[in-house]
Amino acid sequence: MVGGILAAVLGTSLHNHVVYAGETGLPVGALLAVVFSCAVALLVGLWRRNAVLSAVTGAVTYLVLGLFSLDLLNEAPLIVTGASAEEQPPVVTAGLLWLFGQAVATIAAVLICARVLGRDRNAGRPPVAGP
Repeated sequence: MVGGILAAVLGTSLHNHVVYAGETGLPVGALLAVVFSCAVALLVGLWRRNAVLSAVTGAVTYLVLGLFSLDLLNEAPLIVTGASAEEQPPVVTAGLLWLFGQAVATIAAVLICARVLGRDRNAGRPPVAGP
C-alpha cells in the first residue's frame, strides 16, 4: 500500500514536466513517472518475493491516480486528462500518458517479477528470508 501511494504521489509531482523541442511539447516527466512506478511495483514484488504484491502495488497506484484525476477538492484536478480547447496542450498528453501508462507499467512489473522469481525457483535457490 505504501509503495503504491508513494509512487502515485511522487509520479504525479513529476509527470507534468514537459520539455519543448521547438514548439512541440515532449512529456518527459510522464515517461519518467511511468518508469518510476514500474520500478516501485517491481521492487515491492521482488523484495517480498511475490508477484501478486507487485500487482497490488500497481493497482493502489492506479487507484490513487484515479482520485488525483478527479476535481474533488480543487478547481482543477492534479492530473489533467482533457481540455475544452481545439488543440490539446502538452499537459493533457502528459496526464493521459501518466494515467494509462501506469496500467502498462503494472503489467510489465508483474511479468518481470514473475519471470525473475520463477527463474530463481527453477534454479533451486533457497528463498530469501524477508523482514
